[in-house]
Amino acid sequence: MWTGYSTKDTAEVVGLSQWAVRSCVREGLLDASPDALPLRFSFQDLKVLQLLKSLTRNGVSIRRARRQLGQLRDRCGNGRSLASLSIDAHNGHVVIRGEEQVWRADSGQLVFGFQFTEPTGDLTPLPHREPLGPEFIQSLTADEWFEEAVACEEGEPLRAIAAYKEVLRQRPECTETLINLGRLCAERDDVDQAVACFQAALDVDPCEATALYNLGVIAQDGGNDEKAIGYYETALSFETGLAEAHYNLATIFDKLGDARSAIRHINEFRKFSKRRT
Repeated sequence: MWTGYSTKDTAEVVGLSQWAVRSCVREGLLDASPDALPLRFSFQDLKVLQLLKSLTRNGVSIRRARRQLGQLRDRCGNGRSLASLSIDAHNGHVVIRGEEQVWRADSGQLVFGFQFTEPTGDLTPLPHREPLGPEFIQSLTADEWFEEAVACEEGEPLRAIAAYKEVLRQRPECTETLINLGRLCAERDDVDQAVACFQAALDVDPCEATALYNLGVIAQDGGNDEKAIGYYETALSFETGLAEAHYNLATIFDKLGDARSAIRHINEFRKFSKRRT
């Protein structure tokens, strides 16, 4: 009997990473429950994930899209699926269409002059060019570059990447910068660069749990469960309260048929998740 799509199948169908799919489950955007293993996804879940993918293609960062969709779902209540709403992107934010009005998903603020009509006439597509990095004033300190990068992460990820690289020119062994840059590269599917950043952070500090966790995510998404287990367990040896590592281990052990380990890690995930709220 068909019970739903697996995490791997869902990620392949929608075109998102398994990490992104699991993060949507943890944040309550989908009908799939983080307490239910193995995870199974419905057609409605796929529609929501396809919506998320569409928003990222239209200029909304994946983290902002998840956050604003979560705020929208909280306001709508559990009785209505996000897939049933008319949702689009506008100036880097999620917006909702009504019959006569458009408003922001996060604040409920009306958006004026927003047009959804299709363009008419003959259009000549412009040649594709990779976006150029932003031009910065070159007198900023490493701390100022870092603040600039953090401020740009949600709305201008390319600008954030460029700013983090400026930090590393001045402080090449700044592990926080390496991890943040690696995460942004991973979100843009630049896996090789992301791995290089996380490995560089570990070269500086072999006990850096977040870098180990992120390498585990990349290994898990790449289908290397044994390698992922090693990264997650090493990360937890340095930071036992890393809830996401417990959650991902639970999904792997459940997949491998190790029910005892899966239950132990999902219980740890629940315990540490409650402490953070």
